[in-house]
Amino acid sequence: MALLHFAKNNLNPDNFSVITIHHNLRGAEGERDRDFVKDYCSKNNIDCIVYEEQIKKFCEDNGYTIEQGARIRRREIFKEIVSSGQAERVVTAHQKDDQVESILMHIFRGTGIKGLCGMPEDDGIIIRPMLDCSGDEIKDYLKDNNIPFVQDSTNQDLDYTRNMVRNLIIPDIKKAYDGAGENILRLSEISKKMQEYLDNNTPKAEMTIDGAYLSIEDIKARDIIASQAVINAVDKVSTRVDLEKGHIEAIFDLIDKENGAQVYLPFDTVAIKEYEKILFTKAKLMDIEEQELRLGDIYTGEWKINVSDKDNGGLRMDKSMLEGAKIVKRQPGMMFKRYKGGTKSLGDYLTDIKVPKRIRDYLPIIVKNRDVCAVLPYEIADFVAINDKTKEIIYIKAERV
Repeated sequence: MALLHFAKNNLNPDNFSVITIHHNLRGAEGERDRDFVKDYCSKNNIDCIVYEEQIKKFCEDNGYTIEQGARIRRREIFKEIVSSGQAERVVTAHQKDDQVESILMHIFRGTGIKGLCGMPEDDGIIIRPMLDCSGDEIKDYLKDNNIPFVQDSTNQDLDYTRNMVRNLIIPDIKKAYDGAGENILRLSEISKKMQEYLDNNTPKAEMTIDGAYLSIEDIKARDIIASQAVINAVDKVSTRVDLEKGHIEAIFDLIDKENGAQVYLPFDTVAIKEYEKILFTKAKLMDIEEQELRLGDIYTGEWKINVSDKDNGGLRMDKSMLEGAKIVKRQPGMMFKRYKGGTKSLGDYLTDIKVPKRIRDYLPIIVKNRDVCAVLPYEIADFVAINDKTKEIIYIKAERV
């Protein structure tokens, strides 16, 4: 509420919205908290978006604990909001005490240097502007400005790991070591400088349409540089939160295993040995949902598709040949006559250009009636190519998000 109060008084309400996620875990109390935020926003003319989530079922379906699943689902929602262009970033009220808790939890789980850095101020999805504020400073701000708020009773539930760290472990640490919290944060700042050096001297994963590839040659030493390369590769396709020492060791073990061996990682990510490389990619891909082709950004499956009448670096096509076209997923029997090439089944075409089988059914295909106009992001069909009769050109660029 302190963050919302500050935004209300310092920003134009037309430039931001409030997100409240109702996990449906705490019955009437959870509904009270949801309605409290909605009512505050309504009284102050602030747009409020409510996400009604069934977190218990989400956790049961995916094998997560409640604490882990709630965090994962929140992250997914935030990523969807930013990826779809609804917002540039999601701003959260994580503060200094949260940072100390996170760093300790990373240490307890078995972290590397990156985990000691704690939560970044801006990770490309979330901005955390209050990391320099303590809990006591925030309480004073609430009191001084007479800001209403409600307490989540589950913050005292010691069945949740973070609550145990917050309410039991940290108070005991502070009794034994005066200034422990500030010392942990100082370690975080030192770790950030070390992390920057490591990043600048660590082999980089090669990004492809299929995911992030690391050369086995680059990680066969299984040392701190190799570990950092793995962490950075995972970051490119998912998030390294919940990536533990055991996961990294299991990835190293792939080096000596047969081609195709896999290791499943947190956040629905998988590492796969492919000959002399390790591929990091999503374990489950999202289906392409049928969309009408139109100007602007189109989001479907794993893809952001930008359709423009200005050059965006994408595939170029004759606009007149795309009237009534749609974006669909691959269907049995589809044929494709590639630009200046012959006609063959779409499956054979994808084999010819060496598209991995695991992603073939998750590519966006542009069709008009039953004719394939383009296979994104690879190639256009011959009949939509620009020629001397073309009056308008459409540019279509597809990127995985």
